[in-house]
Formats: sequence, C-alpha cells, structure tokens
Amino acid sequence: MQNATPSGIEHNAVLRWLPDEVHLYLKHTEKGVSIRSLARDMGVHASTVMRQVRKTEARRDDPLVDALLTRLGEGVRDGKAELENHHLAEDIGADDPVSPHVLRLLRAMMKDRAVMVVSHGIDTAVVLAARDDGDPVTLAKGPTEVVEMMALRGWIEGQTHGRICRYHMTPEGRIALNRMLARIESRATGFAEAQAGFTGYSARVDDISPARSAHRSRRPVGADSPVRILGRAKGQKKPYLTPELVRAAERLHRDFALGQFALSGAGTWDRLQAAIQSTAAPNHPSDRKLDARKRFGDAITALGPELAQVAMAVCCHEQGMERIEADMSMPARSGKYMLRVALSYLARYYDKLSGDDHDLIY
Repeated sequence: MQNATPSGIEHNAVLRWLPDEVHLYLKHTEKGVSIRSLARDMGVHASTVMRQVRKTEARRDDPLVDALLTRLGEGVRDGKAELENHHLAEDIGADDPVSPHVLRLLRAMMKDRAVMVVSHGIDTAVVLAARDDGDPVTLAKGPTEVVEMMALRGWIEGQTHGRICRYHMTPEGRIALNRMLARIESRATGFAEAQAGFTGYSARVDDISPARSAHRSRRPVGADSPVRILGRAKGQKKPYLTPELVRAAERLHRDFALGQFALSGAGTWDRLQAAIQSTAAPNHPSDRKLDARKRFGDAITALGPELAQVAMAVCCHEQGMERIEADMSMPARSGKYMLRVALSYLARYYDKLSGDDHDLIY
C-alpha cells in the first residue's frame, strides 16, 4: 500500500485524527502556503495561524511527534496524503483503522503502574505494568504510528531520551477516553450524541432531540477544546485558566455528553430551563443519563442566564472565542474574560457539592 505507514495504516486515516493546526502546519511547511494566505482562507488574523504553526513546531522536540510529522510531510510532498476535508469522525466507526488501537491503548494505560514503552526502530509500542513480583506484564500493543498521533494530541507524555522512550497517560488522554466510552455507550443504547450549537437566545431551545441536530458540525474527536487551549501554559507565562477552572469546565462538558443533550429551537431562559430539567427522553434512559442531566441542569441554573450562555457555548459546544464574540455581539477579546468569570462561579458551585461522580469513567 503506497500511501500507508509501515503498519499499513494510510496517511489519510492518521490525518483524520489530527487537529486543524497540524493541517495548517503541513500546508505551510510542506506545500509552502504563506501564513497570510492560510489566514485569509480561514478568516482569521495572521497571528492566529502563526501561533498554531509555532505550537506544532515546538512539539517536534518529542521524537514520536517529529517522526509522525516527518512521515506525513513526505506523504504531502509525494501527493499520498491529502490535507483537505480531513476532519475527525464524530463517532468511533468500525471502518476506522486507528480508533480500535487508540481505545485499546488508552484503556490499558488506565491500569495501575502502566507505562507505554516505545523502542527506536520498532514498529510496535507496548503497554506494560509491573506485577507484585517486579516482573512486567504486557497489557496491550499497538502500531507506533498510532502512538505518535497520541503523543501529538498530548494524550501521552514522558521520558523521550535514548533509544527506549517511556510514556504515561495525561489528563487529556483520560478525557479523550471518557468521550470515546461515552460515545460507545450512546451507540449501545441507540442514542445519537450530536450536540447542536447554542450561540445565544436568538437560537431556539425547545426540544432535546438528538436526531434533529445530528447534522450540526462540532469539534472533531481528539482535537484540543477551547478550554484546554486556554488552560495550557505558554512559555514562562501562566495559563489564562487555572487547573481548577479547567476541571470545572470539563465536569460540565462530561455531564452534558453523558446526558446526551441536543438543544435546539428558540425561546427564553425559562424554556431553556424546562428543556434542560426535563427527564423525558426516548427509549427509557438509564439512571446514569438521568443523573447527568440533573447535575447539568443544576449547574446551569446556578450560573444564571448570562454566564450559562457563555459556559454552554465554550464548554459544551466547544465553539471558538471569535465566533462566540460575534454571535453574542461582544467586544473583541472580551469572551475569554467572560468565560473565566463563568468558570469561577462554576468552580465555586462544584466546590460546595459532595461526591466524586464527575471523576468516574463511563
């Protein structure tokens, strides 16, 4: 297979798991497209594209990331890898050669004392765990190309010096696994998990029908969420969102996903509240789903209409700041501040609650 990696996985199958910033990076470095041209095509400022390109370049210090970008770059130059229309699938399909490896490896790395070992020149990575007698036991194996993608996504990190590299699972990897398992459960119970956009009170909110919003677009699986981007430290500067605020945002998103909301239709805050608080869902929803819907509704009620609008747009529907500011007629660069205020209220609300159900993996 001429357009495949050494393990037989096609370049385009790997590209579908990579965010837009990597596609921009490859277009710029391999195809020679200028920063300004990419910015015009995206409708953003050139500095935005420059930051994304530099962010990807900085990740090449990791040998796994460097190897993946080098291989994909060669595929782009040879015409074997296509950078257009490669957005991540919204579901884990049986026809995707990457997703079974990702799910198996992430699940194995959740085990106690699990570590992923990647050897230079070996096409297979191994997840090992130490037994009580000290001898390692193999938990899972996977193609190195899939592990490279996981490193680029920030799902694993660790020691990268020498011929043998050891990686551990990151919080981002746990979040990715949570989302994958939630989608699997959604398919098993016969529900779609599509999430319609909520960009303000000009949007209707009168039903919770996943089927009505299944065609709506949203962020690809595996791509960094806006909250994660704002919660990442940049150089010597502190991240804009503290870890406590990031955790609060992810807890809200997790309840939104587990509750399988699809908010559409127009209406007032009262109608939004009625839709969120409603426990009437088709096909006899599980107790887990009903609990998630109640937790989500209580959190949104605690925020109030104005802050809830921002929190849902960013945390649940994962819209970018530029779009939110335009949809809500906010001054430029004010969306991040409103989000931080909303998450501060949300974090204080969660601190008053007891229990740790938000830490469970479904």
